[in-house]
Amino acid sequence: MTKLPQIKARPRAAQIFAVIITGIIAVSTVLTFGVIFVMLRLKIPTITAIVTSTTYMGIFTTIIGVGISAYTSTKMLSPILKINDAAKKVARGDFSVRLEEKSIAKEIEELATSFNIMVKELANTETLRSDFVGNVSHEFKTPLSAIEGYATLLQDERLTKEEQALYVSRILENTSRLSKLTHSILSLSQLENQEIVLQQEVYSLDEQIRRVLLGYEPLWEEKELNIDLALESTQIYGSKSLLAQVWSNLIDNAIKFSRKGGTLFVSCWEFDGKIVVRVRDSGVGMSEEVRLHAFDKFYQGERSHSGQGSGLGLALVRRIISLSGGTIELQSKEGKGTEVIVTLKGDLPTPA
Repeated sequence: MTKLPQIKARPRAAQIFAVIITGIIAVSTVLTFGVIFVMLRLKIPTITAIVTSTTYMGIFTTIIGVGISAYTSTKMLSPILKINDAAKKVARGDFSVRLEEKSIAKEIEELATSFNIMVKELANTETLRSDFVGNVSHEFKTPLSAIEGYATLLQDERLTKEEQALYVSRILENTSRLSKLTHSILSLSQLENQEIVLQQEVYSLDEQIRRVLLGYEPLWEEKELNIDLALESTQIYGSKSLLAQVWSNLIDNAIKFSRKGGTLFVSCWEFDGKIVVRVRDSGVGMSEEVRLHAFDKFYQGERSHSGQGSGLGLALVRRIISLSGGTIELQSKEGKGTEVIVTLKGDLPTPA
């Protein structure tokens, strides 16, 4: 959701017209009496002085009033005409249009600001839709083709029960992959079009990381990994659900790319007003080229594990960390493992 900008104090339209009318009346009154005073000092008859001064001041006031009114009306009506033109463009599907938000009237400025916010939200929605369609068509092709192929094979009545079971399991694997891929694409698209993090709270970060790690116990036990933890008691203010996705993705990757019997190191601590979380494995590591593209959407540098993921995990992680006001750094060498360092804000909200 787009954050509402701070609108500077501006006079309202009624106030502007009131000031203009008051100014015209005040100026004409002063000038009228001034001319009368001068003409009386020149010993011109009073009636003549009044009639003459009133006539000239009436003409002068009319000209000035018409000029000021025309200028003010143009300044106020021009933005409305621009808003009308911009609305027509939006109706035709052009969400790139933006309006100048500065105006002499508060109502016009508020209208332009609200219009720009509306168009930006519409553009984000359209981007989410187009990204989803594009990504789905690209990434869904392989599992859908596999499902179709195995379903076709299952129509052969000569298949043994073992072959049938194998093909059914392959169909279920690809169905599961499609489900995870859909969830990942939707999550990333939503986060990419989100500017603020909602539902933040203070909670124990070290306890959260322990719980996430325990959830992967069957996987790291299967690989006989040594778990090295250095989790200091750390309180954090943030989105519990979003940050849980971060630790889940990082730990899952570390286990996936670890060698059997390797070591998985996870630590967190607070230092100099910042919270630092490190996840390190002693696995296959990355080449420099793979490391540079690791956060790109759908990029999978290590193809032997491509069927186990969607290439969206680290893209999700980076976006969540960015929304949380933190940074993420990835260090890796081919054959020597990978380390991910996440730095988050350590400030806690002041109790009310």
